[in-house]
Amino acid sequence: MAWEDVDLEKGTIHLKETKNGMERYVQLPSQTIAFLTALRLSSGKYLFESQASKLPIQQKYLTENAWRLRQTGQMLDIAHWSPHDLRRTVRTGLSRLQCPSEVAEAVLGHSRKGIEGTYDLYSYDAECKKWLQKWADYLDGCLV
Repeated sequence: MAWEDVDLEKGTIHLKETKNGMERYVQLPSQTIAFLTALRLSSGKYLFESQASKLPIQQKYLTENAWRLRQTGQMLDIAHWSPHDLRRTVRTGLSRLQCPSEVAEAVLGHSRKGIEGTYDLYSYDAECKKWLQKWADYLDGCLV
């Protein structure tokens, strides 16, 4: 992800290319905005880039490094875990916090199917922002 797609003032990330082909804006909780503000001071064109190539780090890189860390005993050995599973963690956590299903699905960028997907074009941006903030606050509470 390039910095040009991040708007720290609005608290959004613009996803131009998505799996379902629909560009969208991801709403950021205050903790993420603070982190990205600090990160901006020390990074190049991309939020998370390879120091060697200066290209963005890909999910495959994270998956391979998680495997290496497990092999060397430097990471919890969670069977069949990959970075993509963080999406399942967020979705499950939002349900635990009583987030409405349509909002939790919008957070993940899942498109609605059938007649609902045809007629309900609402993006749930305000609701996503609210529930992602609740999720971030919940995670902060786990640190205590």
